[in-house]
Amino acid sequence: MRVIMSLILLTACVAFAGVSFGVNPIGPMPETYIGYKIGPVVPYLSMNFFNAGGHVYYHEEGYDQWRDPPDYEYADTLTWSGSIMAPSLGTKVVLGNSELKPFVRLSAGMPFLLSLNAEINDEDDQEEIDEFIQDIKDGIKNPFVFTGGAGVEYFFTDRFSVGGEFIYRYATGGFYWEEYYDWGDGDWGRDEVDVSLNLGGTSAGLWFNYYF
Repeated sequence: MRVIMSLILLTACVAFAGVSFGVNPIGPMPETYIGYKIGPVVPYLSMNFFNAGGHVYYHEEGYDQWRDPPDYEYADTLTWSGSIMAPSLGTKVVLGNSELKPFVRLSAGMPFLLSLNAEINDEDDQEEIDEFIQDIKDGIKNPFVFTGGAGVEYFFTDRFSVGGEFIYRYATGGFYWEEYYDWGDGDWGRDEVDVSLNLGGTSAGLWFNYYF
């Protein structure tokens, strides 16, 4: 009996299932997914990508009794860039029988750092920055991202739809770093840094979905 029920369930899944693919190119974290539609339910694997960059300009000058030109002047620019990839597993539920169908979804995953770079003209400062970036990469801890969304899809055909979505994302992570110093004669010291970060925010998305 159990074998018969399993065969019936497998047949039903195959009959009402198919691969689905979607892209959300709009928003602070563009996303794409590939899933397997079983009736109204779509278990899926998604990928989020986020990158950022910028620069910091620093200028310092000193004067002797406010005379021109300055007796001391120093300026430098720090340029930086970084990117994060966040693979997630989730489930999407598409409801309704008309061309316009509401849907909800939930997913969770573990982001990881793809790249983090910073450059400055001063060689001594560059060495310190490189060491600090390496400490961040080595000490990353507890990365996690959660995504919840709700919206509607309009099915132009049975296989192709365009959907609008309200999205909430929550992410957490941090890094831990410690270093020991041996000054000799039994003297030593230790530096410890423990950083935690929690981010939450809402956005809107525009989905293009295709159901094979």
